[in-house]
Amino acid sequence: MKRINLRQTLKQVFVFLLTALFLGIASSCSNDDDDNGNGEGNGGGTSGANYKITVTLNGVNSTDDYVSVVASGSNHQNSSSIWKINGTTQNGQTAVGLDKNNFSGSTKTYIIETNSPIAALSASIQVVNFNSTITGSYKIEKNNDTVVNETINLTTNGADFTKHYTF
Repeated sequence: MKRINLRQTLKQVFVFLLTALFLGIASSCSNDDDDNGNGEGNGGGTSGANYKITVTLNGVNSTDDYVSVVASGSNHQNSSSIWKINGTTQNGQTAVGLDKNNFSGSTKTYIIETNSPIAALSASIQVVNFNSTITGSYKIEKNNDTVVNETINLTTNGADFTKHYTF
C-alpha cells in the first residue's frame, strides 16, 4: 500500500514541477528583460544562451523506478523546434522530456541541447529508486561553461534525487 501512495505522491510532485517549469518560462520571458530603464536595450540579453544538458543514469528498472527529466525554453523568434536529443532535432517542441523507459534500455546517457540561443531555460530532474541502486550524473552547460554538475547515487529503496534549475 505504501508503494501506491508514494507513486501517487510522485505523480503530484511531477505535475507541480511541470507547472512550475512552464510558469517560470512564461514569467522570465518578458519584454523588459533587455530594458535598462530608459527604453533602450542593454544589448546583453538579446542573443540568449546555448544550453546543453547531459544526463547519465545507470541501474534504472523500467518496471519499478521513477525518472523524469524535463527541459523547457523559449527563444526570441518564438520557434517551436529549439531542442535536440542525442543530435536529433525535436520538431514542434518547446519542452522535451525523458522517462524511465529511456534509461532502462541500452542508452544510459542523453544529451539535450538547444538548436540556437534561447532567452530562458527551465530544467528539472527527478529520479526515485524502488528496488535497485541508481547512479549517474546531471550536468548543465551554458555557452560551454558548466553551471550545474550533480552526482546521483541512490542506494536505498525509495531514495530520490529532485532538482529544478532556471536560467
